[in-house]
Amino acid sequence: MAHKTGTERSQLLLLPPSLDDYIGADNPVRIIEAFVDALDLLKLGFKHVRSKETGNRPYHPSGLLKLYLYGYMNRIRTSRKLEKECTRNIELMWLLRNLQPAARTICYFRSDNSRSIKHAFREFVLMTKHWGLIAGELLSSDGTKLRAVNSKKNNYNPKKIAMHLERIDTQVQEYLDELDKNDKQENGNRKEDVQKTLRELKERRRKYENLKQQLEVTGEDQVSTTDPESRQLIIRGQITEVAYNLQTTVDNKHNLVADVKAVNTNDKKMASVMGRRAKKIIGHSNFDHLMDKGYHDGETIDECARHRLTTLIAVPAAARSGDIPTPQYYNDKFTYDKTTDSYQCPMGQTLTTNGNIYNIRGSKGHPMIKQYKTRACSACVSRNKCTSSARGQGRLIQRSIYQDAVDANNKRVTLEKEKYRRRQEMSEHPFGVVKRQWGYDHVLLKGLAKVDAEANLIFLCYNLKRVINILGINELIWRLRKISLFFTKQAGKSIQNWISKISVPEIEIENRIEIMSYKCAKSIYLSFN
Repeated sequence: MAHKTGTERSQLLLLPPSLDDYIGADNPVRIIEAFVDALDLLKLGFKHVRSKETGNRPYHPSGLLKLYLYGYMNRIRTSRKLEKECTRNIELMWLLRNLQPAARTICYFRSDNSRSIKHAFREFVLMTKHWGLIAGELLSSDGTKLRAVNSKKNNYNPKKIAMHLERIDTQVQEYLDELDKNDKQENGNRKEDVQKTLRELKERRRKYENLKQQLEVTGEDQVSTTDPESRQLIIRGQITEVAYNLQTTVDNKHNLVADVKAVNTNDKKMASVMGRRAKKIIGHSNFDHLMDKGYHDGETIDECARHRLTTLIAVPAAARSGDIPTPQYYNDKFTYDKTTDSYQCPMGQTLTTNGNIYNIRGSKGHPMIKQYKTRACSACVSRNKCTSSARGQGRLIQRSIYQDAVDANNKRVTLEKEKYRRRQEMSEHPFGVVKRQWGYDHVLLKGLAKVDAEANLIFLCYNLKRVINILGINELIWRLRKISLFFTKQAGKSIQNWISKISVPEIEIENRIEIMSYKCAKSIYLSFN
């Protein structure tokens, strides 16, 4: 039996197929086309939406945005790979109408339009919210670390700098001793080599001294030399990496990412930040906000309460001090009375406070606390079971000034365990897709603003794929084109009204039509049914 044979490459065709014939009606690349066409790129702040009359003609930002969306959705992130794909990928040929931008042009677009890319992500979130795909009733925030463009070797803290300086000083002393020895033996060639090495060591020492001075001036606890805004963060357990922390807020209805923000700190102080951002995006504060124990911090929980945000933040395991010999006398066994602002110990004694607020300095913050104690400790029969502090001090209870908000949060977590269990399936789903399936465990750009833009681009692609699975390609294209057509109709009506009321040369009308068409394309499409 004969095999299937293809078309002869040299065969001439009477009617060559068009690019559109190669792209099926249900091809996801048409989603990218429809989405970008539905955006008001001028309002979003993209550069070169309107080109100048003189100079070299730029690429329209819509084409380069489509290129990046296609690349990130298909695991092609670098500008050089995207440049290559433009010459051989039939889908990109269709999407860009056979344009082939250079790698440098592609790279600069992502760097120069970082804020606009974030606005594009926010626009799609508003669309999905208008379509009812984001419920805004139960949200979950979490963070994941993506490696920065900075190795551990090029990240320094005071301890590491001191170690390098000590090592250099040791080496310098060894070479100085050798130099004295060579002087006595009149070994000229070796003497020149040693002097050259000493000059190099002095240069290295000057580098570490400058880094030390930089830390002292800025008050930071570390410095990165390749990407100055990246930080060494804990990945898990004792494993650290120079990275950025991508904070996301996910809605429970379809696991769509409602918000994303790149930071260079851990999760501890981010609860109120992500909560207030979510409140602005959703438009109200009538939602429950789930977070893991990494966000548990009294000050930020209290700040959330003051902004009327309902948090369910997991309670970390209570720290057990070596000063408390037996579990029967741990802090949670002491009962607090809010009316009298006092504690009662398991033996029935009352611990009172002098009302002063103390700033207890620690490596991870400066908690504001009150102290509670009683003179009854000295004669208590259970003193040795309750505390091992010095005889004259007795038991000391410390209470944060934010403890009321913390207790309210902890109570909600205890009473609504089933609701809190949904946190992991919500927050971990986007991270699993982005880091495991797509392989995006590192960022390509330097600097917090650019990394933030790349994070928004990644999760914009995630949301697009999610909505494709939820609505289907044809339904999503129809909804996006409805928005685009609404823009076109509004712009057309405004231009016709303007032309009918004025009498100017035809060339002047042509110059102003383009400007007015962009001004008329506003975001009121969100109210369009």
